[in-house]
Amino acid sequence: MKKIIALVAVLTIAASCQETQKIAFIDNAKVYEEYQEKIDLEASITKRQEDFKKRTDSLAMAYQVEAAPLQAKFNKLSQQQQQTNPDIVAFGKKWQMIESQIKTQEQSLQEQLENDLKELDTHVEEFIADYAKKNNYSFVLGKNKSGGLIYGNESSNITETIIKEINASYSSKKDSKTPNTEDSTENNETAE
Repeated sequence: MKKIIALVAVLTIAASCQETQKIAFIDNAKVYEEYQEKIDLEASITKRQEDFKKRTDSLAMAYQVEAAPLQAKFNKLSQQQQQTNPDIVAFGKKWQMIESQIKTQEQSLQEQLENDLKELDTHVEEFIADYAKKNNYSFVLGKNKSGGLIYGNESSNITETIIKEINASYSSKKDSKTPNTEDSTENNETAE
């Protein structure tokens, strides 16, 4: 009997000594949807794409303007003359080079966008991991459409806290990168 009581006491003490693990979850889609850096990145991507389209549209118009007088000349020439005419050959080479440059710029823009999005993902993941470490969470699960988490008690949902803190962190980084225009104006006047 004493052995049983001692065993129960030891088990009770051992159970009470075990640390409970903090577990939380976040709604991944909502974090990304409301993260200001992502919103700013999307605006930047849209602007870059619009600027690129304006440049290519402008080049397309220039091509048509330059091609119009050559088209009349082209139609009057025989097939052999069309292939050897210096004006037509020069026009073809010029626009092939421009087309190649456009494709290179388009590929570069696409790679930049992919890198920006990967960097954003990494930043969000690192922020959440740092938050979990600072707040002694053993696990932070992600709720997403693929079913990684089907249910979580709302008291364990830290989505709003993460959104608030990651946006505050981004805002302070953004503010520290923005130069104070008054200071730079004063410095310019002092230098003169």
